[in-house]
Amino acid sequence: MIREENTTEFSNNLNRTYHWFDSCFTAKLAKSFSEFWNCDVDVKLVSISENNNFLTQREEFFVTKIRLNKELSVFVRLSKDLVQNILEESLGANGKKFIIEKITDLEAKILTGFDDFLYKSFNEYIKTLEQLPQNNTNYNECNLTFYLRSCGKMLGKIVVKIPVVAIDPEKVALGEDTFTIANFVSQTAEVKINVGHTRIRLNDLKNIELDDIVLLENSNSSIMRLIHNDYTQEFRVVPNPMIMIESDFEDNEVNSKGDNMPNSDIYNMWDSIQVDIGAEFEKVKISLGELKQISEGLVVDIGSVYDNKIDLKVENKIVASGELVIINDRYGVRINQVHTEESEVSEPAQDIYEEPQNEEQFVEEEQFEDEEFNYVEQSDSQEVNEEEDFDYSDFDVDDDDL
Repeated sequence: MIREENTTEFSNNLNRTYHWFDSCFTAKLAKSFSEFWNCDVDVKLVSISENNNFLTQREEFFVTKIRLNKELSVFVRLSKDLVQNILEESLGANGKKFIIEKITDLEAKILTGFDDFLYKSFNEYIKTLEQLPQNNTNYNECNLTFYLRSCGKMLGKIVVKIPVVAIDPEKVALGEDTFTIANFVSQTAEVKINVGHTRIRLNDLKNIELDDIVLLENSNSSIMRLIHNDYTQEFRVVPNPMIMIESDFEDNEVNSKGDNMPNSDIYNMWDSIQVDIGAEFEKVKISLGELKQISEGLVVDIGSVYDNKIDLKVENKIVASGELVIINDRYGVRINQVHTEESEVSEPAQDIYEEPQNEEQFVEEEQFEDEEFNYVEQSDSQEVNEEEDFDYSDFDVDDDDL
């Protein structure tokens, strides 16, 4: 039981008293509302708080004050939308609208009578005048916020404000914890992790081969970026020494293994066009404990992530895939798969061919046969590939455009 000398404990144990408030007040408020207004309603206790109640800030209420003694009072507060709904439902003949600031004295008396009716339904849990403390100096109050619904419609709120010293809520003993912080940190979530990006000549991009290494100039082996929908967060990681390799890369060198550049005497627009290319793991599972460390700015050891395939993307289109490596404190990607237009798979045209229903239809379809099947093959190809491959023709430049 909570006594006057121990009221500070009230705030710390609201979760242990919720069941008592819910069982004592909720059903009685629902019954009183139904009897007074002749309307069935669902009542839900949504908040127990001491003094300030964030659920009712900046909201208008019809308030009734019920005195317990010279110093202590219980307040029953009806929200503006609840007042309008119950008055319009009960008294709103011919579509009459009620505004809380303009209610008549009669309507105010009806609402006050309802608040008194509510109070009488639960006043057995309020201390009597003889039980209340004399010369009270503790003015802490308990706010009970109830939501009311009828036929799935939100009617409004009732807030009952009771002096803490006027009630003795029973504390329910909490059972043993079945969910610990260890359970939380071991759960996983799917995120994307970006490791860096660089600019690369389009000609080099077109001539990427297996075992080539694309060095990400804008990267740091100690930093990655987490991506989840529109949220991004840069975080520090422990570099994996197992993927570090020695290389003769120069600082401005992008590509690896061989240079497939055409004869320098021949002018080629591909030489001067550059595109941004980024590298990221896709749908990486990371523990919530690691996410917590990321949010706290700690260095994270995500060794398991390094085993995942990493994709090179241009404008969110995958152009190649491979494995992550570290070269001179920067990340690179060793290519083991190149995505090209030739790798697309199309269904044979005969698989979708339908027998003509009549000879006239056959002649008409035959005239457009090639054009029709070319269209279908293109459509099927797009359905087979989950990721849209990079189309180099997007960057073709005619001599007339120079």
